[in-house]
Amino acid sequence: MRHMYGVELQVPAGKLPGFYAQVIHKIGDHVNVFDRDKLLFIVENEEECEKLEAILTKSSMLGDVFPLLQLPSSTQLIQLDDFSFVSQNEHLYVYAERVAFFTMTTGSGSEQDRWAASEQLREHVLGTIPQSADEPPVCLIDSSLTELADGIARAYQTSLTWLYLE
Repeated sequence: MRHMYGVELQVPAGKLPGFYAQVIHKIGDHVNVFDRDKLLFIVENEEECEKLEAILTKSSMLGDVFPLLQLPSSTQLIQLDDFSFVSQNEHLYVYAERVAFFTMTTGSGSEQDRWAASEQLREHVLGTIPQSADEPPVCLIDSSLTELADGIARAYQTSLTWLYLE
């Protein structure tokens, strides 16, 4: 997972196409844009995000700014919906504030209990990131369901290791 920033460009009504082109050119000259998705510019760090925000603010074109996580290509998503998207360059991103990542803690509970907890958690998992053969996969869940996930683990006398909580 890589932390990134998404900065949305809002095209104001009534502006000539040349104005939009000038802003895009200025962004290209001053900001290291890593990726794009339509009107969302994706940058790799806070410094680039601030430069992009300044240009768009000056042009009255700044939309929302989103913390993003770029996921590995091996990620297996069950659904894209409201928490993720695939960019123009085929990179997979999730909105950092909407997701949490965990693994089943190895050695907690019996193998049967870990299996039962995993089966019940599967109903809420949005996707997984495979790990090495001897490590459990990283599971992606809606950030509003972290307490539920912990409760399921406790019910089966197992535990979760949270890798990312916003």
